[in-house]
Amino acid sequence: MQDQLCIASGMEDTVELKEKLSRYEKENEELRTRVEELTDFFENASIPLHWVDGGGIIIWANQAELDALGYAKEEYIGFPISDFHADPEVISDILDRLVNNETLHDYSARLKCRDGSIKHVLINSNVLRKDGKFIHTRCFTRDVTEKKYEEQRRNDFVAMVSHELKSPLTAITSYVQLLMRKWNNDTDGFNMQVLSRIEIQAKKMVNMAHDFLSLAKIGDGKIQLRREKFDLNILISEIAEDARLLTSKHAIQTLNRTETEIYADRDKIGQVLINLLSNAVKYSPHGGQIIIGCDKKPGEVTISVTDQGMGINRTDQKRLFERFYRVDQKSKEVSGFGIGLYLVSEILKYHQSEIKVDSEEGKGSTFYFVLPTALE
Repeated sequence: MQDQLCIASGMEDTVELKEKLSRYEKENEELRTRVEELTDFFENASIPLHWVDGGGIIIWANQAELDALGYAKEEYIGFPISDFHADPEVISDILDRLVNNETLHDYSARLKCRDGSIKHVLINSNVLRKDGKFIHTRCFTRDVTEKKYEEQRRNDFVAMVSHELKSPLTAITSYVQLLMRKWNNDTDGFNMQVLSRIEIQAKKMVNMAHDFLSLAKIGDGKIQLRREKFDLNILISEIAEDARLLTSKHAIQTLNRTETEIYADRDKIGQVLINLLSNAVKYSPHGGQIIIGCDKKPGEVTISVTDQGMGINRTDQKRLFERFYRVDQKSKEVSGFGIGLYLVSEILKYHQSEIKVDSEEGKGSTFYFVLPTALE
């Protein structure tokens, strides 16, 4: 009887063991299927992917990456990633950021193809770490070469048109000024009034052409700074005086006019102020006071332009400094292409500064930025 019980128990154990074994085999099969699917996903994904180890060596790349650059596996995997970047300082910065545990989003870079051509890409990458140790990067690259070339063609066209417009407009302004000097003592004020309005509109168009030329240069990365020491307050006074000629509805005032020397590109800081004043005039179409502030502190100065205009809601404030972005205003009096504040932002970036805004709808806006004062 006991033997029969043992046999029955053994059979039950065998059945249970077989069931477990069957279950494990099924789970293993499912796991193999998932691994195969994931391997296929990465190996045959349409977007280029690669891994780089802590020493900057490529340890894996999918077929899309190899096809995009034209290399065979043996020509790519096992080599330093820096060998395939066109700009050494860019890949150095990328690796430094990743080592410091940053995540890269749409980081612009240029890669060298096997045939000698260059591809413009946007990189998204972060790092797999285990117990704090750098294992490898997870890098996705997106080819934006055609988009870059299209931007280049657009910038070239804008630069050409702007340059062609600027010369005749400057000539028109000069002729108008000659006539104004000739008729300065004319008893008929009508001629002077008409010429003054022509001059104002011509200057607006010259400034617009200048902005488009600057836009094209920034797009090409050709902007250069000519730094010099100069008195900021003299520049502010000059810009304010010119701005008063362009509007009769606004009272443009300057505050804290003390000698403040800075070391920067005078013309480009002047362009920043012109664009901020122009923006203040446009977005306060009913007039009011516009104040240019200059708050000097040890080692730095804060320059601000404050208006009493429409104000800007918080949603629009986040995108104000994007190229071609315009606030959706109710007023039809506001015109423009949405490049003025973008240029302000880019010029200040070249000066290691940043444009900021404090604003509330219906209560006006204050745009401000900080520059270091020149060493005395």
